[in-house]
Amino acid sequence: MPPISANYGGGIHPSWWCTVRVRVAPLPATERAAARRVLRQIAVPELAAWISAARDAPEAWTLSRHSRSWRPEGSTTAYRDDLRPYL
Repeated sequence: MPPISANYGGGIHPSWWCTVRVRVAPLPATERAAARRVLRQIAVPELAAWISAARDAPEAWTLSRHSRSWRPEGSTTAYRDDLRPYL
C-alpha cells in the first residue's frame, strides 16, 4: 500500500504497529546480579503474559500506544503501565 496518512498512522509503517520493544537501563555493578535474577523470575514472565493479553485486547486498545515498565525493588519488582506511577 502507498504511504498515505490514512493507512500509515502518522508516518509509522504498519509493520511497526504490533511490535514490542525491550529496553534495559544500566545499573551499578553491585546491583546487576540481583536485578537480573528478579527481572528473569518476575518481569520476563509478566511481559510474556502482557504480550499475550495484548494480542487479544479490543481493537480500540491495540490501535493506541501502550507501555509496561518494571524496576527491581529488593527481591521483587514494581511495574507501571503507560507511564503511570509504579505500583
